[in-house]
Amino acid sequence: MTAEFIHWGIALLPVLIMLALFNWLDAFELMSMKEISFLLLLGGIAAVACYPVSGRMIDTLPIGFNIYSRFIAPWIEEGAKGVMIIGLFRMNKIGYKIDAIISGFAIGAGFSVVENIIYLMRFPEFGAGTWLVRGLGTAVMHGTTLAILAASAHEFAERENRETGGRFDFRLWWFVPGYLAAVAIHTIFNQFPDRPMLAMMGAIMISPILLIGLLNFGTSEAQEWLASEFAAHKAELAALDGGQWPDGKASTRIAALADRLGPDAGGRIRDYWRTQAFLVVEAEETMIEESNGDAVYDHARIAAAFAELDRLRQSLGKSTFAALTPLLPFSRNDYWEVSELRQRMKKKG
Repeated sequence: MTAEFIHWGIALLPVLIMLALFNWLDAFELMSMKEISFLLLLGGIAAVACYPVSGRMIDTLPIGFNIYSRFIAPWIEEGAKGVMIIGLFRMNKIGYKIDAIISGFAIGAGFSVVENIIYLMRFPEFGAGTWLVRGLGTAVMHGTTLAILAASAHEFAERENRETGGRFDFRLWWFVPGYLAAVAIHTIFNQFPDRPMLAMMGAIMISPILLIGLLNFGTSEAQEWLASEFAAHKAELAALDGGQWPDGKASTRIAALADRLGPDAGGRIRDYWRTQAFLVVEAEETMIEESNGDAVYDHARIAAAFAELDRLRQSLGKSTFAALTPLLPFSRNDYWEVSELRQRMKKKG
């Protein structure tokens, strides 16, 4: 019983400890335990989806396990994990690159945990060496490959994410280079079935350095992005607070819509834009403060702004709101920042 307990520990815990470390290194504190648990669940679902091929059906394939694991499994398993990342991007659940990296590693960790649980149950007779390789090698590899896929996709999607939301165009090709890189790394890792310790040492030595480098790059990128956009959004909010339309093409179109709908609806349009701009500024300011370790929340004011935004959305009506939304100069990333602010408010109580 003691040996079995040790086997489970070394097979499952290392990748979860690494995930906790990477999440701790996130200066913006983007991930809650609830979100991490959800990402682990997504990875587990991907592992279960792969099991009919990688598990039950593997013994019936004439090509044999070694050929399958070395040349076919990487395409299937990285594809299953990649679908989860595509879904998160499509639903605007990933904002900064650091967010993408941690999300990718968490899904990969969930995949490896469930996969290792399946193998622990199927092959309880295997020794500690097997589970050490799977826990420190295979599991870390699964998290690393998907983190790379997610970071690559974020890099290609960055321009669209920073464009006005109404002009956002989702592209599947953003994920192809990262997917090919993930498959290549996975394939290389699987080329050493007779020297598993070598593959494990490669994963445990290279992956942390690579991921910490990506996290540092993602943090610097997010800080630069925040600084520039925070200044622009503050100027926009100042103009709206002063009763003026901000400069830019969006203002011309929104002002024309407001004039066409009359003073009452026009006033509500201006108020909606101003309230949304206030929340974007608060979200960005909070993240900047969070990265400096001194975030302060004006709970009452932020909560009132969210309530006002919901009230204005209803008072505008479906047709007016549908016409206004694509004209507003807010990007997908701005809306993600506001959703993060809402989550932080709930977490802070």
